[in-house]
Amino acid sequence: MSANASAFDHVLGFRWRQGDSSLAESEARLHDLGVLRSVLEEVVELSVADARADGVTWARIGDALDVTHQAVIKRYGKRSGGDRR
Repeated sequence: MSANASAFDHVLGFRWRQGDSSLAESEARLHDLGVLRSVLEEVVELSVADARADGVTWARIGDALDVTHQAVIKRYGKRSGGDRR
């Protein structure tokens, strides 16, 4: 099983709001995914700051996140002290 498939299966297992009778199942899933997205973004932000503190370049961080180094700098540069090297 690929890492993506495994992660996808794991995400589908989260059920904070699913089963809430006041919400349609699809709406509850969206609530759950919104929480996951928020938490993941916070973890990525902290991890980028840690990587920068360890001397990892913006280019390598971009490669790890599958985006350009410019996109990483734009999104996380100010949050990690603004060091754009």
